[in-house]
Amino acid sequence: MKFQKLPQAQYRKRSSVIAEDIVQRIRRNDLSAGMKLPSERVIAEQLGVSRPSVREAISALQIVGLLESRPGDGTYVCERIEFEDLSRKAVRVLEKNDSPLELLHARRALEIGAARLVIKVASQGEIERIHNAWQQKYEAGTSGNYDGYLERASEFHMTIARATRNSVIERMTGDLLQATQQPLWLNMRRNYYAADESRIKEMLDVHDRIVTALTRRETEPAILAIEAHFDILIQRTYNLNDPYSEPETFGH
Repeated sequence: MKFQKLPQAQYRKRSSVIAEDIVQRIRRNDLSAGMKLPSERVIAEQLGVSRPSVREAISALQIVGLLESRPGDGTYVCERIEFEDLSRKAVRVLEKNDSPLELLHARRALEIGAARLVIKVASQGEIERIHNAWQQKYEAGTSGNYDGYLERASEFHMTIARATRNSVIERMTGDLLQATQQPLWLNMRRNYYAADESRIKEMLDVHDRIVTALTRRETEPAILAIEAHFDILIQRTYNLNDPYSEPETFGH
């Protein structure tokens, strides 16, 4: 079974078109229940699309129950028959959710600027609050409290935003963090950590570098640590060598 290059479709996320293509293959029994999908790299090459778009499409199909991810093995077709309804649900997930990759790129740009400002204007008390928020996140992460870790992670980044003393940056950071609660990003983040439990430690290590640089008010180390944070997150989440790869939209 081989995927064929996708036709152009006006003003739609390519991930939506990919999801519909996979659903059609399941309906035709090209992909039957229990069958393992080809790797994302192979699907992307055969369809002529980017791997981030394929990963987002597969994640949406996992959310609605058409596909399941088996860490360390691959992605498999589930035993389901309500193709039309599930296909529509998967496309709605993709069309109504922001691309996690675009969210990560936006956060990277905003948080680098926020760090610069924190180093310049934050009081010692605000730096201490950042450190305290970091300690709570670290304790949750090292104790295996996944939900608590994610909750503390949002509070940690909001504490940095507040320390800029800029209400616009604080509001924008809050909006971006709120978007990471969308189903598509939640599922992809869950898969990210399920694939390798050591990834929490990897994230904790790079966040420790961020906090150390902010505490010492060292701009360049802070920026390098933030860049490393998002590079690692993007590369691991999307299995990419290039953290600047972008999902595509047909018609643009």
